[in-house]
Amino acid sequence: MKQSLFSFVICMLLITGCSHKVVPVPVESGVIDSKQLAQTIARENISITAGSAESHLYSYNLDGAVSAFSLVIDNLGSGEVAVDPGMFLLVDDEGNQYFPLTPEKVKEIISRDSYYLIPYPYVGFYYLEDYEKSSFYNTFTSEKPYYYEVYPQDIYTKALAGGTLIPKAKMSGLVYFKINLNGKKGVKLLVYKSGTSKSAPADFTFPFKIE
Repeated sequence: MKQSLFSFVICMLLITGCSHKVVPVPVESGVIDSKQLAQTIARENISITAGSAESHLYSYNLDGAVSAFSLVIDNLGSGEVAVDPGMFLLVDDEGNQYFPLTPEKVKEIISRDSYYLIPYPYVGFYYLEDYEKSSFYNTFTSEKPYYYEVYPQDIYTKALAGGTLIPKAKMSGLVYFKINLNGKKGVKLLVYKSGTSKSAPADFTFPFKIE
């Protein structure tokens, strides 16, 4: 009994030690939403809210290979604002730079270890007997879930769409990066407006610490 209890405690410590939380670091003029773990920065008639969206990826069994951030962009001015994936960069505490992943690339990473999948937009088994065999195998011999309950179309529908944001309108969505946040001390999400050089300071900087 003592041995079983000891093993349980060790397992819980290992599980806890592998988990992490992405917490926004306050910046000047930034407004923190501690409940949503997000921060809002308003500058030059543009308001941007950024926060971690790790929970959206848990069901995909990505093993930390991909991280997501949720963005809300609000055009407070009277002119149009261009929105596209090229306006985002992620930099970790060691100075490594990461470009956004397209939803197609994220789906490719998800599909890499899956099998018997029907191509996007539907995911499932071609035959019921394959589903049953896999369910039996998954239940008794494997700790890793398979993807028959995953809907990759969500990766597309939840992604931040590019385009023109008209005055007094807002858009929201997820931006994906190929980075494992486990072991990282922190990251910065950099946002550049259209026309701003990547060599110049970012127009919006969202720092996060990894707890």
